[in-house]
Amino acid sequence: MCTEDQASINIRNNLLELSDFETIGEIKGYPVRKMEELILVETEGLHLYLDGIDANIRDSLVSNTNIDDNEISKEYPLDLLVFLSKHRSEMELQSLTVHPPGNYNRTDHGGKPGFLPPSSPRYMAAALRSLYREKKELEIKDRTTYEVTHHGPVVNSPCFFIEIGSTEDRWQVPILGKAIARSLLSDGFRSPDMEIPVAIGIGGGHYGPRFTDRAMRKKFDFGHMVPDYILNSGMDVRSAIEKAWNSTPGAKGAFIHRSKHNEGVMEDVMGSIDDLGISELTIN
Repeated sequence: MCTEDQASINIRNNLLELSDFETIGEIKGYPVRKMEELILVETEGLHLYLDGIDANIRDSLVSNTNIDDNEISKEYPLDLLVFLSKHRSEMELQSLTVHPPGNYNRTDHGGKPGFLPPSSPRYMAAALRSLYREKKELEIKDRTTYEVTHHGPVVNSPCFFIEIGSTEDRWQVPILGKAIARSLLSDGFRSPDMEIPVAIGIGGGHYGPRFTDRAMRKKFDFGHMVPDYILNSGMDVRSAIEKAWNSTPGAKGAFIHRSKHNEGVMEDVMGSIDDLGISELTIN
């Protein structure tokens, strides 16, 4: 979590209140806490610009705490990195969101052009579903939704953001932080269903309504998503789809949201997935 992010502080406070994290060390003066397989790390700055934070955390954990080197994955710096964050929306949509980071082309908010970190489709979808259950139980009216792939940082570990949206007056509301904390501590998140097919999403708007619906109904677990505004941006459609595919571990195919907004590029989309050997997934 980041100490300059009000929502991040809110979620952290609820995690500490609801569970028994033990302080096991510190990184740059900030505490590192552990509970079972979960590690809670604090840092300064904003998540979007923390390039390489996963490698930094791994190195610091090995050198500054009692965590053994063998406890941490060798394939990735960290097995899973979850960013606790705020979400800002010009629409002022009251929402609790999850999304993978990455930039298909421009870098308006951290990261680098054309780089997508590995997504974590199973844990991200499990977090979405757990978040929905918790907000219903807490009688929160906010929308629970995916956002499509956007913004930094640059990391090499499977990761996703979980966020309180969308205006400053909501980032510090305790019950919203509680819903996210409870979702991350839930069995539904910590033991995701491994039988649900993994997919990339193509088409649709920023909040991926079709992808959210399919994930909520356990039809697919989505990794990276390529929305209409990327497909229509003038960048090479095949390149965008290939980046999403290559950065979604375990993907079985692509689920496509067709609409009037992407009619002009659908021929390129279908040609691209055919060239890349990606199957179009449908619901039986």
